This record gives sequence, C-alpha cells and structure tokens, in this order.
Amino acid sequence: MAGACWPHVFPSHPPNHGLLILHVRVDVKRLRKDGKRYPWPRPGRCPRCSGRLWGHGYVPRYFEEAQALWMKRWRCPDCKAVHTARLRRFWPRFRYGMGTILLTLRTKIRNDRWQPFSHQIQRYWWRGLQRQCSWMSNVRRPGWDAVRTLLDRHLIPVTHAVQCETRRL
Repeated sequence: MAGACWPHVFPSHPPNHGLLILHVRVDVKRLRKDGKRYPWPRPGRCPRCSGRLWGHGYVPRYFEEAQALWMKRWRCPDCKAVHTARLRRFWPRFRYGMGTILLTLRTKIRNDRWQPFSHQIQRYWWRGLQRQCSWMSNVRRPGWDAVRTLLDRHLIPVTHAVQCETRRL
C-alpha cells in the first residue's frame, strides 16, 4: 500500500479501523501560527472506500522542531478509518524531512562525517540504509547509487522495516 508502512507480520492491508495518512501541502509557518484554526484542504473522498469524510479533531505531531503542530484528522463513517494529515515532505514514521535525511546520507557517504545535529538519529538512519542495502544486494558500505536505487523502487532508504514503500508522487 503506497503511503503507509506496515511491518511484514501484518496482513497486506491494515485493519478496517486502522489509521491512514493523507500527505498534504501545508504552509508550516501559518500552521504554527494558526494551530487548530488553520484552513485545512478537505479531502474529497475516503482513499480506502470512497466514502464521505467527517472532521475528527486534531492530533499533535512533532516534526523537526520542538513545538508540536496540530494535524487535522478525518473519519470515514463507512469503513471506520481515521485519516491523519501529514506534511508531504516527510516519510511515514519519520520526524525529520526527506531533504534532511538525504543530505545526512550524502554527507556521510562522501565525507564520512555527520551533520551538526543528533548523531544518534543520524546513526539510526545510516544503520537503516545499511540494512536496506544488505537486503537489496548484500552491500555493507552503501554508496549514493544504492540510495538512488532504493528511491527509484519507491522504498524508504533509511527504514528498518522489511518492506516500506514511499508514496508515489
């Protein structure tokens, strides 16, 4: 399922009452300022069953900054799914944006150095990339070509999950 990451022990589709992510373009500065008053774009139909969607409140989510952002949720009364808005430039279950993660990997591959923020997080991404490359082609020290190959296959290069597809843009 594009846009969601489900561990291999779960069935290929989440349960009917599962949480789904809707990737949206958002003015982050305005969202930070307006909070729950932000004018969210309303999705037309439920991506799972094409039913109608009702507002289902807000949930705080942390991204690169320390302050939580209020993300809009919708609920489908037909299939009981709850859909949560997520910033488009973030992979599912990652607090840092794709650009930050890819810049960190490129710096590590080319210069063997980390970016000037949490080395623990960057090492976690690096181990995820090593794991993905090992599964893909049994490579211990990944290069930038391996990152590009994983992205071309719509896989998240730094995940520790067995199979985790990115949304198709």
